[in-house]
Amino acid sequence: MHEQTVGGELQRDSQTAALTPRPVRLLLIGRFKPGSEAALREAQAHFPCDAAIEAGIEAVEAFIGSGHYAVELEIGADDIQHVLATFFNDSRVREFRAALEPMVEGLPGADYQFGPADRFHADAPAEANDGQTGQTIYNTGDLPFAASMYRWRVGEPPQTGKTPHGRTDA
Repeated sequence: MHEQTVGGELQRDSQTAALTPRPVRLLLIGRFKPGSEAALREAQAHFPCDAAIEAGIEAVEAFIGSGHYAVELEIGADDIQHVLATFFNDSRVREFRAALEPMVEGLPGADYQFGPADRFHADAPAEANDGQTGQTIYNTGDLPFAASMYRWRVGEPPQTGKTPHGRTDA
């Protein structure tokens, strides 16, 4: 990425910034409590695959080690926020998240309500209210997500993406 200062403001060449290879791979990271590894592995075995399929998630991989629990969600759809809101708000996924809560810190709780990021104004607080129930609505910007920005495999050129993350009109 190229950066320069113009008129006292930092300007960035965003042409290659935030490009995300497709499908989008999102990594959600939390910390598991010591001694809970076996219970966490058992809970993960009950991951709600049907809810993931219905929401538009194409693959899931979970990782555990060195005190961390991470789940990678692979999504090929363009509307990532919609897929995640559909998935996280599903009652089966809420039950799964409730089962993880005693063992994992830093992940969204079973009571979190998710919504698309475009529902919020740029100057609104991150924890926006849905205006109906008074419940706080979260989006991916409020969560400990990391998105894939570079992928390389033997025999293939590196993938850095062609479309800026979160946009399909570029």
